[in-house]
Amino acid sequence: MLEMLRHDFLRHALAAAAISGVALAYVGVYVVLRRIVFVGAALAQLGAAGVGLALLTEQSPLLMGSAAVLLGVIGFALLPPQERTVSRESLLGAAYALASALALLFVAKSPVGEAHMVSLLFGDLLAVGHGDMELLAAACLLVIALHLFGYHAFVAVTVDPTFAHAVGVRERLTNLLFYLSLGVLVGACIRAIGALVVFAFLVLPPVAGLLWARRFAHAFAIAGTVALLSALFGLWLSFHYDLPAGPSVVAVCGALTVIAAIGRLCFASA
Repeated sequence: MLEMLRHDFLRHALAAAAISGVALAYVGVYVVLRRIVFVGAALAQLGAAGVGLALLTEQSPLLMGSAAVLLGVIGFALLPPQERTVSRESLLGAAYALASALALLFVAKSPVGEAHMVSLLFGDLLAVGHGDMELLAAACLLVIALHLFGYHAFVAVTVDPTFAHAVGVRERLTNLLFYLSLGVLVGACIRAIGALVVFAFLVLPPVAGLLWARRFAHAFAIAGTVALLSALFGLWLSFHYDLPAGPSVVAVCGALTVIAAIGRLCFASA
């Protein structure tokens, strides 16, 4: 009986990590190309703060986390492009620091106490249930479907906004859809896999993909493959060596990215 429960937990954890990892890695290619990695970090921590507030007020962590991320997306969209005294990066750094502190304070004062602090930061893949899994899968598939449908517009606006405008792509609408999809994705994933894992999937697999790919389609494919392998081997390490699931996935993801970078360096110098 215990062995059956163990395998059931593993299947849910693997499905959650694989689906969220592939979706985050796909969107993360745009995040890296647009040089808005800090936006991803800030949104992940805002989602964690929302989940912490939900635990404090005994509300739905998924809804509160998603609402916090979407508010962050709206706030980012309203930021001016340039400021003479305070840069956009400085404001994002301030938001990241404040959200991190609030997340920990909310959890510390919540009825569940500090027992959920680790899962807030690193996720609790082994506790993903059927209902959570369905919502997570629906959000990820919705975002991927949107990006596949608007593939050419998203790529054009990311690579060359001037060209995109010249060929009739609605830049403002495309950017709005991109940031909304990023917010929905981060908000949906934050409760299941945690802020650190969300940020890792947004950055590490896309870096590996962009290092090796010569075409955008290849970058998305490589990034998704790295994320999927990270989920598989990370959870295998977690189960066989009794390690935390989230950090194990991130460690494998980081190792694969480093291997990709070293391989690319050796290949280029050969």
